[in-house]
Amino acid sequence: MSNCGEILKELSILYVEDEDEIREMLKDVLQEDFKRFVTARDGREGLSKFKESRFDIVITDIEMPKMDGLELAKEIRAISKETPVILLTAYSEKERLFKAIDVGVSKYLVKPFTPDKLLEVVCEIAKEHLERHRMVNLGDRFIFDTRKREVLTKEGDVVPLTRKELNFFELLVKNRDRVVTVEEIESVIWRDEIFTEAALRALVKRVRQKTAKDLIKNFPGIGYKLSLPQEEND
Repeated sequence: MSNCGEILKELSILYVEDEDEIREMLKDVLQEDFKRFVTARDGREGLSKFKESRFDIVITDIEMPKMDGLELAKEIRAISKETPVILLTAYSEKERLFKAIDVGVSKYLVKPFTPDKLLEVVCEIAKEHLERHRMVNLGDRFIFDTRKREVLTKEGDVVPLTRKELNFFELLVKNRDRVVTVEEIESVIWRDEIFTEAALRALVKRVRQKTAKDLIKNFPGIGYKLSLPQEEND
């Protein structure tokens, strides 16, 4: 787990477990290691929380009421093909594990396990995921470097964005498969500052001027979305 602390601190984790004692124990032990460590008590609640707020990695038990871990993984895959899912299982039957592969589970961990072992697995998955998705292609003109948090031209030049402009652009990149609502933008970018739609329009105008006018699409009364070619994995 060397050099992994900084990576973990940047991650938002959704941990789904129906056993209250295990769920609360792991939350108490691990929440300080991550940017966010959100828990859910069953697959249905986990799916609801995933829809409300995207997570970098989902960790889920396999055997749960209302919706089991395999069904949850399948539903998450339908929403986001990129989010890694770690399956916690007490099973060793090959059929269950083959099914886990079929629904796109990134890794499985057999119970019982120590918190350190879980951190090790999360670190391994995070490193693979970050390296694979570090450079996000934005059409044929721009690239977003997720590690350095920079917008680059295809020639490698850095696009000079202010902190607020960069935060706005990064929010669109992270949610490039959907429209980011005005309410989300206000809560993430403005936070405690006074927000007006005129200020948002001015921000969008500046980012378009520094990148490309047609890169950011406006959905009147709803929000904004990056206008990108159809991705290969869609």
